[in-house]
Amino acid sequence: MRAVILVEPEKPENTGFIARLCENFEFELRIVNPQFNLSKARKTANNAQEKLRNTKIFDTTEASTKDLEYIIGTKPGKGISSKEFTFRSNTSIMLGRESSGLKKEELNLCDAVVHIPSSYSSLNLSHAASVLMYESYKNGKEQVVDGQRLDYLKEEYGPYLSKLIGRASPTENELDRLIGELNH
Repeated sequence: MRAVILVEPEKPENTGFIARLCENFEFELRIVNPQFNLSKARKTANNAQEKLRNTKIFDTTEASTKDLEYIIGTKPGKGISSKEFTFRSNTSIMLGRESSGLKKEELNLCDAVVHIPSSYSSLNLSHAASVLMYESYKNGKEQVVDGQRLDYLKEEYGPYLSKLIGRASPTENELDRLIGELNH
């Protein structure tokens, strides 16, 4: 499952636009403590009204991430460039407040931090969402390892290595090569 997590969005227009993007690029929409009534986002959601109605609302950022496999957080100028990042089929995207972005403790819930290279310090929330969702949609079709394969790693090599490899979100081919190297 892939989701876009909006942490305390402040502008209903951006949220409506992001709902449309979620509909187009096959993401679930999750919102942590919206700063407005979601009905105000309907105007810009256009044909994504159902996506907006089905949006999951959470009280905490941590609760919004519990069942997600691999999450990237965004921070202008920090982390890996979106051009260099490898999106996978299970990559979820966390975006912060329009006025201040994600806090350090929210970024700590993420598996990676990604930025969009630009000549200005940051992009509008919905524009950043569109760039990242498009990159994920375009490049994230590669199948990742299922839970059974990770269970095998846990049995053979212990929980720490299994968790580390699971957070890296390897493809089947990458995991096969890694297991071959570990057994060599």
